[in-house]
Amino acid sequence: MASSNGVSALFFFAVLLAASQAQLAASIDSFMDGACKTVAGGSGVVSVTFCIDALGSDSRSRNASSYRDLAVVAIDLLTSNATSTKSKIDSMLQDDGGLKPGDAMTRCLQSCQVAYAGVLQAQPGIFANLQGSRFPEAMSALEKSASAVQECENGFGKSNFAPPLTAEDDDTFQLAKLAALLLHEEP
Repeated sequence: MASSNGVSALFFFAVLLAASQAQLAASIDSFMDGACKTVAGGSGVVSVTFCIDALGSDSRSRNASSYRDLAVVAIDLLTSNATSTKSKIDSMLQDDGGLKPGDAMTRCLQSCQVAYAGVLQAQPGIFANLQGSRFPEAMSALEKSASAVQECENGFGKSNFAPPLTAEDDDTFQLAKLAALLLHEEP
């Protein structure tokens, strides 16, 4: 009889532990989900789905307890995206791919190359402003990054070319906007 009570108590403890872990995981996910609904829900710029998918792709989001924590993740994702996009542009310009010096497509790609170099150059300052709790300065730099990438994308349309970087430009734009929106909510 005593051993069945011990087994029952152990089983009850295991169920209680599992339930508390599930509740903890749900509360962590709900912080990120809630943050995404707050910042992206009414922005008209970043979708809630993009926010959840982007932040959820980095395991640090599960441990985030503030908008600032999530902004760090978004800024890191922005850096990664901008780095890979600039590399893609560099390759497109180096591989020649039928591009001629001075033609409209080459000029558009060179403009984008400069835009992405600017985004990457701004990142250390953005992090320094974030670490120093100078959120308005960080948000301003993020907004400039978003604008530069949008100009890159718009340049192709003005030149009547199908933009070869639409997905990358859109992700970079949204990540910059997302980070700025998250910092705007940080007290």
